[in-house]
Amino acid sequence: MAVGFLSLPTELICHILILLHPRDISRCAMTCNIFWLVVQNSVYIQYKLEIYAQGLISTGTVTMNSTGVSKKTLCSLKKNQSLWRSDFHATTTFETVVTTAATWGRMLPIQDVKCGLWWSHSLRENKFYIQGCDPNPTLSQTWSIAGDVGSSLTTFDALQDLIVVCSEHPYGVNVTNAKQDYHVCWVEFRLASSQRLHPSAACTSLECKHTFGAPSYYRADLSPPVICGDRVFILYYIEDTDPCHPEPTSGMFIQVINWRKGYVNRHFLCELDICELDLFYLVDEQKLVIIGPEGLMYLYTLQGLDESPQCRIFHLPKIFHLSLYNSQVRIHGHPSLHGKAARPGLMPSHVPSLESQIMVLEFLPEAEKAILVIDMAIFSDMALRPDMVVEIPWSDWGPQYACYFPHHESYHISVFGSKMAYALPQDHIPNPGQRLEGLSSEGYFYVHIWDFNKRVIARSECVNDPDSPGLRICKPGRIIDSFGEDIVSNRAYIATVCRTPFPTAGSRIFLEQDRLTVTRARNHEVNIQVISPIQTDVGSDIAE
Repeated sequence: MAVGFLSLPTELICHILILLHPRDISRCAMTCNIFWLVVQNSVYIQYKLEIYAQGLISTGTVTMNSTGVSKKTLCSLKKNQSLWRSDFHATTTFETVVTTAATWGRMLPIQDVKCGLWWSHSLRENKFYIQGCDPNPTLSQTWSIAGDVGSSLTTFDALQDLIVVCSEHPYGVNVTNAKQDYHVCWVEFRLASSQRLHPSAACTSLECKHTFGAPSYYRADLSPPVICGDRVFILYYIEDTDPCHPEPTSGMFIQVINWRKGYVNRHFLCELDICELDLFYLVDEQKLVIIGPEGLMYLYTLQGLDESPQCRIFHLPKIFHLSLYNSQVRIHGHPSLHGKAARPGLMPSHVPSLESQIMVLEFLPEAEKAILVIDMAIFSDMALRPDMVVEIPWSDWGPQYACYFPHHESYHISVFGSKMAYALPQDHIPNPGQRLEGLSSEGYFYVHIWDFNKRVIARSECVNDPDSPGLRICKPGRIIDSFGEDIVSNRAYIATVCRTPFPTAGSRIFLEQDRLTVTRARNHEVNIQVISPIQTDVGSDIAE
């Protein structure tokens, strides 16, 4: 008598599924309820899916366990995920002070932290500071950027030891022939460690050009360059500065530079009533997001050298204040860790893929400020099916992939992978409808770590998993949009908090895989404090 596959014991179905590639497991889970339940309720399968999502792919000859993954890989994943699992007090592992010529008061420096390196571009001095957040002094550099103060846009990739300097055209362009390409900017590629030209670059510098639609006098407004692997991206729009009729031309453009091969491609993206360069976020080497003024999120996928990017439009919730027409919007996300690492020692032990990353949109109108936490799995190749419609309404993606929270602009945000560090005035979690008070400049804040990794949450709710004890799992409250529709999200998240308070004045927070960096700018100094959580016991290997 023949027995159907779905009639087999659950344990046997689980054993068969775990032999498949993670992508095939995900596809099987979508075919029927039986497969879906097996995948959701198996700790072994969930670990294998998470290892794939975090970029921990085993290579070479390694010792494998019954889950089909190496014991070393599984141990590395479990150790990293144990770091932010419970409340903790600040344990300082490194602290230093960077002295600058500029004076810092209410205006704080442009700064960031990546792979354990803090960097800052001081526009007042036209200097670039790099400080290693460990006792190794060789990674720390301070150097001047050539050119007029404020005329250069600079960014830094710690892994590739790369600094990109974009020199803007200071006076604009007088266009007499609309069919001719005109200069927009020069882009140089240098070693961050020595200030010399980068040896992996095909050429010392590249010129970016633009073809204008009609004769006039134009000026290009550029975003700071963004590095992702072999590519550098510069978003810009063109402003017509003719005294008779000054107005911005419609549309956003992007220059895509392959700095290792030495070529530049220009693409037209979209026509917008309001052009904001800060509302550009690079997903990976192929995808980028632009937030439009009318409550739309544009996702562009680059197709080829000369092909137009493919565009999909995601509608944001119809809340009246989530709009660029009456508010400022900021984007927070995970830094790019793509590319050939010139400094492999700085690479984290695992790199989250889109299936395990979030992006946070911060809306800052005069009233009812808010944040929207978006699961970036919606931008993955698995989610972006070829038959997907061009415009996706909020109801088709928001409740499954996004969470909404009330917010205050003084609550600083930092994102790494699926985790968000959130500076709050006290030990509480904002809920919709709650009236929030800002951080006092004379007071203190607490850093909350929220993890939106759905697989970690699923394992924590499984009684068979000894590695998920007693996590504080929360869900955002309900909210109604301005059209009376419910935009509640059922997505849960894990909440922990650092019980050590930090002074508010001049402070910023930066979250990485195994550390939290808190900086405080005062007078001519920037204090850098690196904090690591106390790691809990991750137990023995689940297959042993």
